[in-house]
Amino acid sequence: MEILKDPIMALARKSFFTALLGLLLFPAAIFAQETSNPSPENVPQKFALVIGNGAYSGGLPQLANPVNDANDVAAALQSLGFTVDKVLNGTLQQMEDASLRLKDSLGTAGNAYGFFFYAGHGVQSSGDNYLIPVDADIPTESYLRTRAVSVQTLLDDLNDARNGLNIVVLDACRDNPFGWNRSTTRGLTIISRQPADSIIVYSTSAGQRASDGEGRNGLFTSQLLPNLLTPGLEVKDVFNRTGADVSDVSHKQQVPAVYNQFFGTAYLGIPPDAQDTNAIIPRPQIIIGGAKPENDPAKFWSVGASFGSSFAAPWILGTAHGTIAPFKYTFLELGFDTGFVSGEANVGYYSLYPYAHLAFFWPLMANKIGLYAGLGGGYLMVSYNFTNEGKYTENFMLGAVTAGVNFLDMIDVSYTLKTNFSARSHKVSVGYTYRFK
Repeated sequence: MEILKDPIMALARKSFFTALLGLLLFPAAIFAQETSNPSPENVPQKFALVIGNGAYSGGLPQLANPVNDANDVAAALQSLGFTVDKVLNGTLQQMEDASLRLKDSLGTAGNAYGFFFYAGHGVQSSGDNYLIPVDADIPTESYLRTRAVSVQTLLDDLNDARNGLNIVVLDACRDNPFGWNRSTTRGLTIISRQPADSIIVYSTSAGQRASDGEGRNGLFTSQLLPNLLTPGLEVKDVFNRTGADVSDVSHKQQVPAVYNQFFGTAYLGIPPDAQDTNAIIPRPQIIIGGAKPENDPAKFWSVGASFGSSFAAPWILGTAHGTIAPFKYTFLELGFDTGFVSGEANVGYYSLYPYAHLAFFWPLMANKIGLYAGLGGGYLMVSYNFTNEGKYTENFMLGAVTAGVNFLDMIDVSYTLKTNFSARSHKVSVGYTYRFK
């Protein structure tokens, strides 16, 4: 047991820091609400409709992230005091009914704030934009008017509500999913009639394509979430910062567009105290939901391979492994090591080591680097072929302590200490991991 003392202490320290990191993931808006307590009559009612469409039927391309985007944006808005109506993989009827509910809520609430968020397929036609339901059956462009949701109609309804502020966020500028007229309908088009007291945000410039993202969220939403939850940001600053962040992260390949017809001052959360209005507001360093696959429970898998040395026979190892994330900031790795090539000239060597490791994960540098450490074990099967002494096999259980560094969700450098409490083997390996849903 003595040989595991230091690794276990290291893991305990690791778990402590992971717990601290989890505490930081509570929405920053809660902190804002604790530090400011305006009177109820001065707080506008807030209503939101959040739609995420990804599971399309009828041969339309599936989208990986809109449902995640909708869930995370809905949670963020709820933490800011919004009453949220959420539609996941909505049909045409569900989307139209929800839009009318939003209009009715805003129309009876006086100086209310409205927030409409959509992630999914969207196309333009004849100067109008259309949001595509998951049950869309649109054989030609002319069917869009009756079988998709018109953004202009939505905006006209919001304008009729005559509430204080409406925000419309369209993360819907993927390529036209239909075969017809593909070359001339890329992305969305500029809104022709924007309601008064409104802010309309496109995830990318008019006529351009938006990225569906490689992690949990689409590129735009991954940058919107931390800005939404930054305490004390005025609403226009939320989207200005988001646009700058998306542009920077994409190296200006995706540049959001913000169209502002709201000339007042509004805060989606609790307004800052008067004495704090000139303070510099830091950006949060934690992305809600996380871009790391290990942070998304049971939705992300990986396969990988690596090569290394055990610092004992065998001195060449090949590793194949796969992972799944059972809890946030953890991952379960299942795999096997295959050893070959002994350090002795007259000895043939082969080993197979199926193993399982449960590790804690700690993302760093905007999720570009991650540290991990964990415990596990496996069953070692070894075959020696001595030139003059025949064959000898030995099987025994091994415990293991593992730690490593992950770069850009692709490259892993790991160290593993394996032991049966009477012998130890040290393994260092470098490999590639491919993650998918």
